[in-house]
Amino acid sequence: MDVSIRKVEPVNPLDERGPTYEWCRGIPGRQISIYLRKQGASFGAHFHTGSDPSKNPELFFLISGKMHCHFLDKRINESLECVVEGGTELLIVPLILHSMKALTDVVFVEYRVTEFDKSHTDTYPASQYDEFIARI
Repeated sequence: MDVSIRKVEPVNPLDERGPTYEWCRGIPGRQISIYLRKQGASFGAHFHTGSDPSKNPELFFLISGKMHCHFLDKRINESLECVVEGGTELLIVPLILHSMKALTDVVFVEYRVTEFDKSHTDTYPASQYDEFIARI
């Protein structure tokens, strides 16, 4: 019988915000990352340039819970704050500074068209956003 059953261990077992799992890693280069974040955890606070195809755009689906999102695009001086609940897709294009906070325990997935590579994350901290935008 062609069946495979395997325990998937979190890639960050000591992260106080909650575990992250990488699923389908290596199946034609695609990957789905699964995030469980505890109520009160903040995450994101970064932007992407789009050099990683998986971040152009970044695609999330909130399975359960509720989180506060903040998005900022200084190229057009617009920002958006909202609360999203389970069953919501988030599509974030490059050069949008984004941060989230779990208002409840949340479970969400990120679809990637490439395997995550820690040496080429195309993820830049919020502290570099103003300087980067000024250069483009």
